[in-house]
Amino acid sequence: MAKKAIMQTPLGPLTELGQFKKDIIPGFNIIEQVGKGASSVVFSATDKKTGERVALKVFYLHYCKNREFVHRLIREADIVKRIRHPNVVAGYGYGTYEGYYYMVMEFADGDTLTQLLKTKLRLEEKEAAKIILQVARGLEAAEKQKTIHRDIKPSNIIITSAPEGIIARLTDFGLAREQVDTSLTMPGLILGTPLYVSPEQARGETNLDIRTDIYALGITFYQLIVGKPPFADLNTSLLLTKKITDDIPYPMHAAPGVSEETSAIIMKMCQREPARRYQNCASLIQDLELYLDGRFEPDATRIIQLSVEAPLSQEEIKSITDAEIKSGTLDPQVLTFSNPKILRPSEILFYEEDTSREAYLLLKGALEILKAGRRVALIDTPGSFVGEMSTLLKTGRTATVRAVERTILLEISEGKFQEFLHCTPEIALNLARDLASRLQSTTDKLKKAQGRLSTIIEHYRLIRDDLEKPLDE
Repeated sequence: MAKKAIMQTPLGPLTELGQFKKDIIPGFNIIEQVGKGASSVVFSATDKKTGERVALKVFYLHYCKNREFVHRLIREADIVKRIRHPNVVAGYGYGTYEGYYYMVMEFADGDTLTQLLKTKLRLEEKEAAKIILQVARGLEAAEKQKTIHRDIKPSNIIITSAPEGIIARLTDFGLAREQVDTSLTMPGLILGTPLYVSPEQARGETNLDIRTDIYALGITFYQLIVGKPPFADLNTSLLLTKKITDDIPYPMHAAPGVSEETSAIIMKMCQREPARRYQNCASLIQDLELYLDGRFEPDATRIIQLSVEAPLSQEEIKSITDAEIKSGTLDPQVLTFSNPKILRPSEILFYEEDTSREAYLLLKGALEILKAGRRVALIDTPGSFVGEMSTLLKTGRTATVRAVERTILLEISEGKFQEFLHCTPEIALNLARDLASRLQSTTDKLKKAQGRLSTIIEHYRLIRDDLEKPLDE
């Protein structure tokens, strides 16, 4: 972030930081603004007692009035004070003045990794590995304090220069917590940055451990050598779903010149299942050190693929279809217009925003409907239609559909679906009624969303007015 000198003008709102006097916070002389984020502004300052240059992280007033936010702030200050490591920006404590809370931290004079990537889209592998190794060592110090960061990303890694080379330092433990404590986490709430969160974070799980940070550090490693994080071009909803349903692209296939050794380490860091990742920072550090020494063997981290179920024979499929027709679940005419489709467990039928137009009938098995990585519905009733609304309305898919178990479907193309409905008027009528019901439900939800938006706009106006009040009022 660009530095900005402090202007010596009367006190004013925190949104206009140039209006802060250099001695506004007792015990410190503010030198200049060095950063600004969504919740706070960071100044470099001098501690009047020690003469040491420090960083003051001052939080916006409306956050300081939020009891849970203050609780998190105090928790962060306490956590960072306990972690002492060359690769972690040290924290000295917190304070409050005139309703504002602030944190006092070691001043790290450098750029974030995000800023570095603006000038160098990709880093050389060894350079990237050295940075990741240092951050891993910092995380190991946090791990020893039974603490996880939960928001590892390039903007929370500061790069400073030293005679021995660059030093990477981890900062901003604002979402950190002790591994045994879930008191500050609500079930279903995603904490972290979507591009870097782990699959378990995307699912809203609360029982997280250091493997969550290892995943996010792996995504950061991927970005350093590929040029962008996995799934970066997707909307947030589909991104979070793919975190759960798909492995990240193999790095050496995503960018030219990436080695098999680096790819193997990243793939192990970013496995969807925590049990298949590095289980602690020590094992990750060991492999990174071996890689940098030229002694790492990719086969040592190779992930064993699970066995695949044997395919169903045509006779088995026919037997299942005949049973559903006999029970009255399935209209026999559908066989004229469809072809069988078999999904393996966890296999995707289609993704959100796909432009495919096929409709499906469920014969056997179960499908889950995923939105933003969460299951919003389960389809397990034989004879149920799947994806038919996109076929009827000629629109993109609105959610991702994945098999829960081995699932058998009948696939009907867009053209044949119209013919099928023409031959089965009762089914066509039921689908029309269902479509009308869904459209009405969508209309009702939009009206509610509009009401909530109006409330948010009013809330923002009140916050803005609050921020614009002079501090001495």
